[in-house]
Amino acid sequence: MKVAANKIIRSKRRTIALSISPDATLVVRAPLRVPVSYIEDFIERKSHWINQKIQEMLARPKKSTKNFVDGEEFLFLGHRYQLQISDGRKIILYDKLIFPESFLTNPKEKLTTWYKLQAQELINKRVQALAAQMNVKYSSIKIGSATHRWGSCSASGNLNFTWRLIMAPIEVVDYVIVHELTHITEKNHSSRFWAKVRTFAPDYKSQHKWLKNNDHLLHI
Repeated sequence: MKVAANKIIRSKRRTIALSISPDATLVVRAPLRVPVSYIEDFIERKSHWINQKIQEMLARPKKSTKNFVDGEEFLFLGHRYQLQISDGRKIILYDKLIFPESFLTNPKEKLTTWYKLQAQELINKRVQALAAQMNVKYSSIKIGSATHRWGSCSASGNLNFTWRLIMAPIEVVDYVIVHELTHITEKNHSSRFWAKVRTFAPDYKSQHKWLKNNDHLLHI
């Protein structure tokens, strides 16, 4: 089946990279001056791989809609916590996820805000610790709401992470952070890049696989 790029992102990178988004669309990252005709030829040469990945993405479990009822499970750092509606005024995590009844008028927004705050605190601490271990310097950290990317690193060392990471196990969070910190010195996914990632995240392949297989769970 002939395929075409749904989105082309140009930057100062040196090589073309293809990725399939969770919605099974093809995203192409390409150097600034590469002609569209070359990109189309590149896609054609990789069409078998692209079609295979699209079918894999379409076959993955779909994310479920949360109802915010007692006993419903929510993830936090890879662990499942049952929701308990209370008459309190704030969200509290103990052996259960205590959720104020007054928040049920807009529960998704309230829980997302809470998740973001937890992600900001945890990721800031882990970035600082891992950057020190890796002997790299970053410019800033931002926690956003990306749905198709776990993290990114700009050319100037600005780090971006999605708050959804707070639902993943801590070793997965650390892998994503190591991945982006490595991009400060290694701009592409070369063998040298992966060798550096392996130094600080030896089991990175397992963490990458976990994200791939469980992306549908990291939503509310």
